[in-house]
Amino acid sequence: MACIASDPAFDIQPDFSSPTFEGLRVRIISGTQTTHEEVANELVTAWQQDCNLRVTAWKRQVDEDAELAADAARATQEQADQECLCLECEAEAELHEVEKKKPKINDFQTGTAVGDMLTPRPSQYAIHKLKSFEYVELWYFSPDGCKVTADDAKTNAEDTFGLAKVDDFVALKPVASFKASRKAIQDHNLEWRQFDLAKNSFLLHINKLKWPEKHQRALTMFFMNIVAHPYRSEHFGEQALLLYAACVRRDWHDTLVLNNAFDISIFNLTLLKNMSEEVWNRA
Repeated sequence: MACIASDPAFDIQPDFSSPTFEGLRVRIISGTQTTHEEVANELVTAWQQDCNLRVTAWKRQVDEDAELAADAARATQEQADQECLCLECEAEAELHEVEKKKPKINDFQTGTAVGDMLTPRPSQYAIHKLKSFEYVELWYFSPDGCKVTADDAKTNAEDTFGLAKVDDFVALKPVASFKASRKAIQDHNLEWRQFDLAKNSFLLHINKLKWPEKHQRALTMFFMNIVAHPYRSEHFGEQALLLYAACVRRDWHDTLVLNNAFDISIFNLTLLKNMSEEVWNRA
């Protein structure tokens, strides 16, 4: 149905009895016994019926237009609500990212005093190696190594940075976290006392850094087998045991990377004898 431009209820009824409609009345009266007055009344009745139909159509059109307008308003509001929700979610996500990047501080045990002995602090280089489960010389955990770290901290700026590759990106990192000490001593060249003290500190730090229990137990047994081995009493025995400890532990880390590592807690006497011969040949 064609759109109705205005409310038909306000249309003015024509005067069908006027001279304007005389020609129409004559054509209708032609061949009938109807008077001009009767024809005018019939035209009024027909016009009123048509007006009533157009008023009904108008009301239906107004209702439909109102319903369409309400639907459009709801759709617009829903879209606005959705956009607002998206903005809120984005703002919340950004806030969450900001909160994640904020420095956090761990809790402490109320009423617990500091211990009677403080553990010497190795260099950040050594700690970084342990966090990455990589091989690092025991010297860094010895009293001598920790003293060198403390002395270097007094002479070097704490905020010295260098470039390092991290997950295919180049990032700034503290130089101390990836720079080896020029004073570091290889494990097989340590004095026995240095080795004995360093391995205790080493085991303590891998425990603090939450190494897997299985790996901690294996390394503990490995060092126990070294320090308690009767071969220590032999000539060059300690040197052979130090060489055994250095080579085996390094090889163990290498095979860990390849995912085919052996059980380091199991002592290989044959290998020790070969190491002893090597020490004797060097003497």
